[in-house]
Amino acid sequence: NQLRSGTYRDTIRSVWREKIGIASPFVVWPMLSEERLELALNCLPAEHLDLLFRRMLADLRQHRNGFPDLIRFTPEHPDSNRRYEMIEVKGPGDRLQDHQTRWLEYCVDNGIPVSVCYVRW
Repeated sequence: NQLRSGTYRDTIRSVWREKIGIASPFVVWPMLSEERLELALNCLPAEHLDLLFRRMLADLRQHRNGFPDLIRFTPEHPDSNRRYEMIEVKGPGDRLQDHQTRWLEYCVDNGIPVSVCYVRW
């Protein structure tokens, strides 16, 4: 409901301050500074957060894995739908796993910007 009403940002900030440093399988705390949190809040549309959270919560055991590796923020991008992009990284000899493909397809089907980056040496 907060995602729909637009009041979610203050809740997320409050929970971040309250929980920072507490072990979580979903958060790598050294990577989530307050500055990055603000960048995420400014770049990720509430509609996309809603879609991502709903998928995870529908079956956390199944959907917890396969989520793209990286997220790139482009706050200055003129197209508001491309202010971020999730990226799955694949190294030489690595291939997409089924659970990764399902996440990629879900994102594409729902207009969530996602790509695969194949790294070559």
